[in-house]
Amino acid sequence: MNPRPLSGVPARTAWLRAVLLSACFLGMALSAPLWWSDRMFPLLPIASWFPNLSAPWDKWLFGAALVSLVAALWWYRPAVVFFLATTLFLYFGDQNRGQPWFYLYWVMLLLSVMPEPAGIAGCRLILTAVYLWGGIQKLNGRFFNEVPAWFVGPSAGWGLSNGVVHVLQWAVASAPLLEIFIAVAFWVPRLRRLAVAAVVVVHAAALLFLGPVGHNLNRVIWPWNLAMIGLVLVLFPANPPARLSQSLSELRNSVPALLVALLVCALPALSFFGWWDKAFSFALYSGNQATADIFVQERFAERLPEAARAHVHRVKQEFHPVLQGPFVFDYITWGMKDLGAPPILEPRSYRSIYGFLRRHAANEADVRMVVVLKAGRMSFYLGDNIQEIPIPDK
Repeated sequence: MNPRPLSGVPARTAWLRAVLLSACFLGMALSAPLWWSDRMFPLLPIASWFPNLSAPWDKWLFGAALVSLVAALWWYRPAVVFFLATTLFLYFGDQNRGQPWFYLYWVMLLLSVMPEPAGIAGCRLILTAVYLWGGIQKLNGRFFNEVPAWFVGPSAGWGLSNGVVHVLQWAVASAPLLEIFIAVAFWVPRLRRLAVAAVVVVHAAALLFLGPVGHNLNRVIWPWNLAMIGLVLVLFPANPPARLSQSLSELRNSVPALLVALLVCALPALSFFGWWDKAFSFALYSGNQATADIFVQERFAERLPEAARAHVHRVKQEFHPVLQGPFVFDYITWGMKDLGAPPILEPRSYRSIYGFLRRHAANEADVRMVVVLKAGRMSFYLGDNIQEIPIPDK
């Protein structure tokens, strides 16, 4: 064994592997409870019959996955293949593990064990798709009306003037067009340096506003945003410039790599019809995801386990007496606390959480849920009944 890690491969390949392996290791380590079965937050298996490892075997398998990422520094292909198979099994046991950052690392690691020119070309196309679809997903009214003000909200406590805060909001509102520009400029040699600079600004802003001095939401965003900058620098160097025609030609030399790249780039289009997960469609912070509000009665909240009860809050505004209730259950904060990462924002995840809560309910009136699927339509859950109703006018 060569004592030097990632030896015997071109420098660019070594850097790509190093970024993927280190970012994936850190992301999984920071969200360790997400990968365990012994926890309170409900598991969401791919099918009810799919087996889940019980403790301590769940932690042993998770540990083996992390060890394989380290072993890949010396035995790249066998270790990565083991990692891909192991984590696919873990995802089938809980779809909440299908985090957008993990999905991106997983498909890029899959491409990295394929013939090199085609694998790297596929990674370039997928990285382009991240920014292209990220911009497209944000082109909706909810993003412009809600996300910019929320995103820069922490800046109000930094001693900045209202004018500066408004400028920051306008900057965030420009994100859709900026991300689409980045995706296009990657393939235009004269614009590539500008695209790389824009990438650094976008991810630095995410670290600033979502990190400890901002919303302090999710520790996983640190390796993820830094990895995105690293991937762009590795895959889209200024010299020699990557050309789209050359990358497509290289992809055609490997049918598996071509299929993986095409599927990852094309499937996000199905998310607009509810046929593909938003987490796999680069829709994070887009305002273009299904949302749910879970309302509970006070007597019910007192019966919840303490770890879950801490996330029940009184509704401060007036509420609809039929559709809503006096207390709301903050399942996202609960997920962040219990898993180290947010649950996936999909209706089936909301139904899983709703089912968990109902198991603690004395009667069906204790828990109700409203899921907003898309503009003009929502689902109301009460007991075993699900009713499709139009969204009431404000």
